Amino acid sequence: MTDAELLEAYDAEERTRTGGAAPGFHIEWDGPVLRMIGPGPEASSNAVLFAHLDQAGAEEAIARQIAFFGAQGRSFEWKHFSHDRPSDLPRRLKSAGFKAEEPETFVALDLSREIRTPAPEGVEIRRIEDPATFGVIGMVNRAVYGDAGHAAWLQRVIKQEKCANPDSIVVYAAFAAGSPVGVGWMRHRPGDGFGSLWGGSTLDAYRGRGIYSSLVAVRAEEARKRGCRWLTVDCSPMSLPILERNGFRRLALITPFTWPS
Repeated sequence: MTDAELLEAYDAEERTRTGGAAPGFHIEWDGPVLRMIGPGPEASSNAVLFAHLDQAGAEEAIARQIAFFGAQGRSFEWKHFSHDRPSDLPRRLKSAGFKAEEPETFVALDLSREIRTPAPEGVEIRRIEDPATFGVIGMVNRAVYGDAGHAAWLQRVIKQEKCANPDSIVVYAAFAAGSPVGVGWMRHRPGDGFGSLWGGSTLDAYRGRGIYSSLVAVRAEEARKRGCRWLTVDCSPMSLPILERNGFRRLALITPFTWPS
């Protein structure tokens, strides 16, 4: 499958889906725009996920979303993929007052191949099933990024998602000397051809030991057992070379545009 064909399949199956939103989130079409409305006013809860736009209607569609979210006092993110149309959409978003955030690379792994990366010596990878123990998500993210509020929000959202639909998300954590040192999760709706990896955060003192790769491998095997065909990641520059060494291929550049800037 070519890159263009794979992106077309991903758009059709994943980016244009309206069902299966996490608790507190609602996804709806507004003409050619698919948007998500979350429980809070912050940009992490509200987004334009996909849009069928052309040159003639792009600016009107952008203005409609600004008016919609602005009337509710909400910030929001426009998640732009480099193959989205029209090709000058980034320029139009900036002209409308959006701020371009740091881009991520969208990569995909063909799960017909296996990844075998055992945990390094002294580290144990565990599947975390009980939402009551999801405190490991908050602990690791707070230690890595130093943002206690966001870490608490992330832990709460994933816990709610797991409780509402246990099969939609699987959490793994890496432990050393009994303490969590890394965490990551996979989202996959049973029957879908695509799964996605999220998180993958590792404490600074434990980086460079292969823990991130081990968390990727165990989640990839989980996806294979579920019958998933492709595994995707919106990855940072730090994660990209590790993922490429494990067989992931670059497909697009993702730029989050936030409003208000």
